[in-house]
Amino acid sequence: MKTNFEIEENYAVQLNGVHIDLHNNFEFSGVSESKNDVQLDFVKSNGDWVHENEFNRLKFIHKNVNFNNSSDGDNTNYPEDENILSVISFFPKTMRDINDGFMQHNKPNENDDIIYLFENGKMFRLNCEQIELIAEK
Repeated sequence: MKTNFEIEENYAVQLNGVHIDLHNNFEFSGVSESKNDVQLDFVKSNGDWVHENEFNRLKFIHKNVNFNNSSDGDNTNYPEDENILSVISFFPKTMRDINDGFMQHNKPNENDDIIYLFENGKMFRLNCEQIELIAEK
């Protein structure tokens, strides 16, 4: 898997030298699928802690997906957390029975999946050839 970003401390990414705090500054807004691609969208949170120069939208485009697993999580206890990212991690595809773990490495190994885990337990786990992060102002 190739990426144009690195994961930082499992809650943020770095794109072209810019630190992007996914946990505090963005909310998941949806997933779309086409042929062999899966796109996860995030929008800027409206909290007063979010800097005015923060990106407005992020698109994680997973190209040539060959594994796609997701779960909805629990929206009953904390519905306000359903779109807040808890962890982003590259994780070995040989360990697909574990969907709530994370490893601390910035770039994926050749046989890694990527896991997006949300505060309410919602999860996306994907394996693909390439992930392109597009950040829009």
